Amino acid sequence: MFKGTSCKIVFFLSVVTIVFLFYKNAFAVPSFARQTGLSCYTCHTVFPELTPAGRAFKLEGYVMSKSSKLFEFPPPLAAFATVSFTHVDDKLPAGSIEDEWSNRRMSSGNDVLNIPQEASIFYGGRVIDHFGAFIQGTFDGTSNTFHLDMTDLRYANTTTLNGKNFVYGITINNSPTVQDVWNSTPSWGFPFESSDIAPTPAASTIIDGTLDQQVGGIGLYAFWNDLLYAEMSLYHTTKNSIAHVLGMGTDNDTIVDNLAPYWRVFLQEKWEKHVLSVGTYGIYARIFPEGKDSGSTDKFTDIAFDLQYQYLGKKNILSAESTWIHEKQRWNSSHDLGNTENGSDSLDTFKINLNYNYKAQFGHLGGSVAYFSTTGDSDDLLYAPEDIDGSRNGSPDSNGFIIEAHYLPIDRIKCTAQYTFYTKFNGSRSNYDGSGRDASDNNTIFLAISLLL
Repeated sequence: MFKGTSCKIVFFLSVVTIVFLFYKNAFAVPSFARQTGLSCYTCHTVFPELTPAGRAFKLEGYVMSKSSKLFEFPPPLAAFATVSFTHVDDKLPAGSIEDEWSNRRMSSGNDVLNIPQEASIFYGGRVIDHFGAFIQGTFDGTSNTFHLDMTDLRYANTTTLNGKNFVYGITINNSPTVQDVWNSTPSWGFPFESSDIAPTPAASTIIDGTLDQQVGGIGLYAFWNDLLYAEMSLYHTTKNSIAHVLGMGTDNDTIVDNLAPYWRVFLQEKWEKHVLSVGTYGIYARIFPEGKDSGSTDKFTDIAFDLQYQYLGKKNILSAESTWIHEKQRWNSSHDLGNTENGSDSLDTFKINLNYNYKAQFGHLGGSVAYFSTTGDSDDLLYAPEDIDGSRNGSPDSNGFIIEAHYLPIDRIKCTAQYTFYTKFNGSRSNYDGSGRDASDNNTIFLAISLLL
């Protein structure tokens, strides 16, 4: 499986050790801890998974603070960087990865070192009074570009309704589900780190990352009695619109016509050390075919259900997340253009993961096991044969498992070792692309160290 990569892995681990030794005495802290004076583990189990306190901090507008001043000074800034090593089981074709100063393809053709894979700066906290923000600007080492990443601006307030606590607010954001407080929805879902180099299945629903930074939206939300949450948001393309600022640095290649409504509802129950959430979310969007921004559109309806469970013990933390997304695709425009064989298709995504973390004296250590599956209607034009990314039989079906181990020697450094293996890729187990590549050829070893300062 390793095919001579052991020396490169040893080299990567040496880099990890050097970085850890350099940063272990650093005094910088993440913005939440700086603003509130609380530990990072008050807000997170393991970044970015939120605890009940972290969810409350976000829902209430990022404004909780140890200071009673109207403004936060110094501002609650933080930085994040990931250095990674990727090994794909079989060689990737020449030209599929472009060497950059931060993205070095090694001589074997299937090993890539990213220094960094990404680097971000965050504003995460109160701006003024009831208004706060989470704003992320990211350098992408794979493409050598900088863009406005996950962004969520909030106004929030708290009152009582029928004698029960009632939180209400407004969110302005640039990725459907980035405003969500649970890690069972796409933006903050598992895997929390992954390779930007390794091949990934061709098919995905639009709510599962396709619209990230492609749209900007505004929504109203309310959370009653720590029990019931409801939200309605409207999104618009960031290209040539008032939402343009929310897509800065991102190539706008998915253009939404007019407004796309998004909804979210969940029920939460807390007892002793346990927390359970069950919910639904979805979006309806009319999208122009690639290369067009006028005329007829294709229509997408995504309906999803999700759940998350947490056990928050003194030493042991257990969590489980799952989501199922059903997408109905109506190719009103693409079919007429000859881009799809069918007039309509459907796509289903299912994900489930189990995480365990142990708080030891020498740091936090743990791991995750996950299963993922995408199934849908076969379409020989939509999923055509192509090296690596195509489908020999026109099927979008892909599934597999992720096994991960991670270690946090301190709360601002996370070391990750992850293995992804596929049992089916783009419709087949063997020769899935029509050029002789098997699903197992895309199995990936991913090693990373992430610094949160």
